[in-house]
Amino acid sequence: MAKKTNVGKLASDKTKKAFADEISSLTILTSQEIQALFPKKADRVELEEFIKIIKLDIDDKEKKIKLVENIGRISGTIIKIGKKFISGV
Repeated sequence: MAKKTNVGKLASDKTKKAFADEISSLTILTSQEIQALFPKKADRVELEEFIKIIKLDIDDKEKKIKLVENIGRISGTIIKIGKKFISGV
């Protein structure tokens, strides 16, 4: 894989910050916490999938079904968020 140029790195960092700022506005996590918990693009895609399910305009029972159906794609996010909110983990 090719190394990022300085411009590419700056653009990537700016995109990561914008993503973290947006997610932070939807959660109780700070932008810095989002960036630390979800540093890779794959992490951020997984988080977006999780948030989409949580924000669906359906009842909680249906959300649980959606979560189970997608557990393989969002399990990392669920673990990271769980660890963040459970002290001593």
